[in-house]
Amino acid sequence: MPKDTLKDLNADQARFIALLARSARAQRDALLGKAAEDDMSDVQIGKGEHNPTSWLGLDPLPTTNPEAASLEEAVASLSAGARAELYTLMRIGQGDLAANKWHRGLTEAENLGDAVISAAVLEDADLHDHLMKALYETKLIS
Repeated sequence: MPKDTLKDLNADQARFIALLARSARAQRDALLGKAAEDDMSDVQIGKGEHNPTSWLGLDPLPTTNPEAASLEEAVASLSAGARAELYTLMRIGQGDLAANKWHRGLTEAENLGDAVISAAVLEDADLHDHLMKALYETKLIS
């Protein structure tokens, strides 16, 4: 993927948001405690998500949590186009979109609308991992 794929967002902004997401995730995990997976779920799945609390996103964090607030502020400070690109990177990192289908992710973001994509980005408990994977897959970082 050519390096000029990002038009409104740059790789450094995406990495910064990924770092904020990692920090917020660490706070969330500390709040929830490190419960054994066997204690959280009856069925052990063979593939896919092995974190039974991932569906919670960052919701367990109090609204006054500085890490979650910083992440929310960083995402809100982006332009709508940059948020759409961030959403597309997240979807690539989740494995739901191929890196060479960048335009499809932007179209999906446009159809969903800014509020929905902002919420989707902020609710992704694994946002750091997804963004870093996407940045690597799109060759925006090495």
